[in-house]
Amino acid sequence: MWAICQHEFIRLFKSIKSLITVAFIVGISYLVSDLVNQAASFFPAHELAKGHALGILVLIMLLGPLFVFSLSHDVMNRELAGRTIRFLVTRTSRTKIIFGKFLGVVLFWLACLVITFGVVLATVHTFDAKTFWQCLSLLVYCITLAVLLSLAVPRPSYTMFLGIVLAMVLPGLGMWSALSGHPAAQFTAYLTPYTFIQKGGAWIGFIWLYAVVFLSVSIYLFQRRDC
Repeated sequence: MWAICQHEFIRLFKSIKSLITVAFIVGISYLVSDLVNQAASFFPAHELAKGHALGILVLIMLLGPLFVFSLSHDVMNRELAGRTIRFLVTRTSRTKIIFGKFLGVVLFWLACLVITFGVVLATVHTFDAKTFWQCLSLLVYCITLAVLLSLAVPRPSYTMFLGIVLAMVLPGLGMWSALSGHPAAQFTAYLTPYTFIQKGGAWIGFIWLYAVVFLSVSIYLFQRRDC
């Protein structure tokens, strides 16, 4: 499992798309930091730190799903389509393969968040643990959904298209649920992670509960799949 995790982590960091994505996130974070610093005279120090972290949170909430799906939409069906999954199945259990892939992608995004929040830490010498946890929770939700999608849909080209659609639908649905007074909005609000992030506190745990459900369904589908 750990060998699979390490392989997926290194594969992501060696990808040109991944490097561009990381550079984009860090660049935007630096830009936000610079803009907030220019307004530093108008805000107390603790509010200044929150302003830096808020910029990262908004970026992850709007573009996080797109980043995750664009890089990991084929995390499983890439191996299935190329038949390389057979080599993994003969060496370890299917459950460990799923967890290995999942942990590898999570570690990649954890490293990205550490780098991004490191920019904020170097700028204002403050680390916002709450915002970091919110960003990580949202990304884990998207990662497990990407794993599930890559097992439910056999072709990587299809999951790329569906991943982009989901990446646009999730933030749109989350904002619509928060702003609309339609009765359906009250129900759909709890299907996305944005409502739980807005509520904060223990509500964040529901995002991880969704992640567990997505991962469990992925394991079930993989167990039934003929490799």
